[in-house]
Amino acid sequence: MKLALENFHTIVFDFDGVFTDNYVYSDSRGNEMIRCSKEDSFALDLLKNYITRKNKSLEIFVLSTESNEVVDKRCKKMGITLFQSVKNKLEFMENWLVHNRADHIIPFQGVVFFGNDLNDFEVMEKCGLSFAPSDAHFRIKEISTFVLTRAGGEGFVREGVELLLGSESDLEKIK
Repeated sequence: MKLALENFHTIVFDFDGVFTDNYVYSDSRGNEMIRCSKEDSFALDLLKNYITRKNKSLEIFVLSTESNEVVDKRCKKMGITLFQSVKNKLEFMENWLVHNRADHIIPFQGVVFFGNDLNDFEVMEKCGLSFAPSDAHFRIKEISTFVLTRAGGEGFVREGVELLLGSESDLEKIK
């Protein structure tokens, strides 16, 4: 299945439960660690290559409720903008769209959202397209456009990005 990515202007990812397996690991000193899939990191590379090749104006970023240095470092390594400590994701997106996509008649219709839990619910309901991992909260699954086969942190982002890109994600076309 190929989705028309040209109909969208913004792709937003939650972090915990999307890029991670939704667990936090702690050592005896209180240092937190997370587990992410390299497949999902590569999916962002595929997406960025598509944007560059097509000269597309497509914003991509992570929107997280938590504030976490580990998440900040991971996003920097993946080369994706992070907005963290966002308690109300719907309010944030409404403001962001007013300032960045005011030229669109119905700006939320141009947003793709990858989310997994109840703090994503309100914003996912308004977006034009949404993806949930197989292990998402049941209410998120009910409202998502697509519930994918992979769990968060297990290649879920890669699966969604490949659906968005269709044949554009083929390695031959990336070079």
